[in-house]
Amino acid sequence: MAPTTSYFSLSLFFFFFLSFALTSSSSHGSSTITTHLIHRDSTFSPSYDAAETVAGRAARAAEASLARHRYLSSLKDMPRDAEAGLVLAATVNVFYVNFSIGDPPVQQLAVMDTGSSLTWVKCMPCSPCSPGGGAAATALFDPAKSKSYYALPCTDDCKKCDAEHCMYTMSYLGNQTSEGVLASEQLTFLAPAGGGETQTAVVPSFVFGCCSSLTGVGSSVDPNFNGILALGSGHFSLVNQFGDKFSYCTGSLADRSYPHNRLSIGRGAYLAGDTARVSLRDGAYNVFVTGITLGGQALNISQEVFLKMSDITRGVFIDTGAELTFLYTEAYDAVKAEVIKLASGVLTGVNPTAPYELCYKGTVGQNTKGFPALGLQFAGGADLVADNNGMFKQVQDDVFCFAFVRSPAISVVGMMAQQGYNVGYDLDQGVIHFQSMDCQILPSS
Repeated sequence: MAPTTSYFSLSLFFFFFLSFALTSSSSHGSSTITTHLIHRDSTFSPSYDAAETVAGRAARAAEASLARHRYLSSLKDMPRDAEAGLVLAATVNVFYVNFSIGDPPVQQLAVMDTGSSLTWVKCMPCSPCSPGGGAAATALFDPAKSKSYYALPCTDDCKKCDAEHCMYTMSYLGNQTSEGVLASEQLTFLAPAGGGETQTAVVPSFVFGCCSSLTGVGSSVDPNFNGILALGSGHFSLVNQFGDKFSYCTGSLADRSYPHNRLSIGRGAYLAGDTARVSLRDGAYNVFVTGITLGGQALNISQEVFLKMSDITRGVFIDTGAELTFLYTEAYDAVKAEVIKLASGVLTGVNPTAPYELCYKGTVGQNTKGFPALGLQFAGGADLVADNNGMFKQVQDDVFCFAFVRSPAISVVGMMAQQGYNVGYDLDQGVIHFQSMDCQILPSS
């Protein structure tokens, strides 16, 4: 089922946007949101499970990536005026973001999603939103207790309404839905600003979905999950309501204690490094691959393959909801053949398990040292280079696999390939910046 959304018309959105005059404030007068990103499996995550095995984490990451790929593959079938969505399952949670909503503020834990354009959170009363235990049970937002909450009225421009208020419905793959009221509310983000200070960014009058009903979700949702923080290109996304720039920087996904993963939105987003052209497709981000290298050497792949990877039925998405990277089958075959050649006599192959086609005995840290890095070259000149940690994933204590997956349709650049980079989106210029770095050296916003 293709994801769809009922929502305000564009003209009504701009009416409220102008009426409430979106601004930002902070202890330094900044117009930038800067906050930590929390990897789902990190020690900073409420979902962290010290007893979970390597195999368990790897299986969940593979399931999540496949679900995300199915979702992005469905975009070509979506109506042009639809907003993108997210496959609602506990397994899709790659990075969480903490923020507070309302006055007084109520802390939320939402999934960062660059493929979604409507932020929504669970609101009281909500059915069956209450997780029945866990930290999020005390964090459900009650709009009746907030002085800054404003439910948007039902007008002739509203696509769906009850007797008084404009409503939204988001339908996802697997007959899952999030429904509720479209409303305006205050968001607050906190992040260390250096020197022991705390920087505060406030987004007043933010249009979001106040979810009162989740169907088809049931127990599949992580009990610590409160909603979606949408960073897609659609009208209601946080990016469009706050500015047209954002960046995220992540360290090694395998390092569960890495503390410097960061998200910045607005004027102070970090934009540096080589650029890749980006186009906006149903709220998600489409990039254009022009070549693939291994060890700096260009692979012999027909240009026609890359043209196919840029057309509307295939395309290449850059995404935060998948860990693995998917390549269109003809490009994948060329990469796979070269990896087999380079691994011959160096790595000991073992029988692969789906979705992987190449698996080896040992550990990524020890057995892949010196293995040539894989580079994706983009229109605009940027190279995104995946080293051994970006190319291979530990799937058992003594087995690792090539973390690029064959796709008969779209390609997806997942977060394993992006780790170790600051990725900066400049929607006004239509480019994405890539700069390899340790996130802890990022300048303060």
